[in-house]
Amino acid sequence: MFDIFKKSQGLLGMNARNLSYIRPFNKRRGRAIADDKLLSKRMLRKNDLPVPKLIAKIRTEEELHDFDWSTLPGSFALKPNRGFGGEGIIVVYGRKTGAGDTWVKANGSTVTIDDLRSHIRNILDGSFSLTNSPDIAFFEERLKLLKLFKPYAYKGIPDIRIIVFNRVPVMAMLRLPTKQSDGKANLQQGAIGVGIDLATGTTTTAVLGKSHIIDYVPKTRLALSGIRIPYWNEILRIAIESQNISGLGFLGADIALDRDRGPVILELNARPGLSIQVANLSGLKSRLDRVKGLKVRTTERGIILGKNLFGGEIEEEIEIRQWTVETKQGNRSFQTHLDDWP
Repeated sequence: MFDIFKKSQGLLGMNARNLSYIRPFNKRRGRAIADDKLLSKRMLRKNDLPVPKLIAKIRTEEELHDFDWSTLPGSFALKPNRGFGGEGIIVVYGRKTGAGDTWVKANGSTVTIDDLRSHIRNILDGSFSLTNSPDIAFFEERLKLLKLFKPYAYKGIPDIRIIVFNRVPVMAMLRLPTKQSDGKANLQQGAIGVGIDLATGTTTTAVLGKSHIIDYVPKTRLALSGIRIPYWNEILRIAIESQNISGLGFLGADIALDRDRGPVILELNARPGLSIQVANLSGLKSRLDRVKGLKVRTTERGIILGKNLFGGEIEEEIEIRQWTVETKQGNRSFQTHLDDWP
């Protein structure tokens, strides 16, 4: 069945992504900006785009030794500067009652100062970096969950992945944390990806992890389709502006919705994953081909093009999905057999 989807929807594989889009459109400077989270957030902030607030950073063993742990708030996110795929991130939700040097994670487990020290040493050693080279650890604010997403997300903050090419948003998905993903919104760790109709910002079809098509939040009857994403035009605007600032021609922008601040950019991806196609039951290649070479002079024009070219297909995508379920006779999973699928 996946082969039929591949042929009929113009699926983009990893090799084609690397050779046809990343290599020619993502130059070294743009990749360097995206791969350095602290640098990219500094540049975005300088250009008046919203990013999480930086609490502290640790660059050396000496700084780790001298770090004042009492300066940390009750909740925060600890991240590697050059991490990828959600690896190396620790999110804590509050201090353990009666234990000021112990914090509680999404799954209820605890972390102590000694645990954080050990984890930071791994970050500094490059255990989570793209090239295993020495890295920087940083603490940033933990965003507050929007009430709309509370029934759908396990502990963590959902985010919206927008693929932007040639200043046009071409595909989007909502990523929902699960217990399996430990409260992180990463599909490869077991989060849920939900396709989004670009015209309306409304969710369509959903995938658990990278290959299991689902209708509802696991163990509930809460439908994943039909969720209207707020601030949709602003999210698209921020994604396009992020591309302008980074210089990346083929970009994946991860944007979260904070309860108080609205859209906030979490990070930029120079090598966005391809499971977004499964969440949308639609291929990227055909969409990218439609906007390649277009003269898109303004952000507003890019938003209009994205909506007109790739939106308004909710009913069609649901019909495709229903056909998928029927052909699998109730088994809503399929395996990706592309050799170059990530």
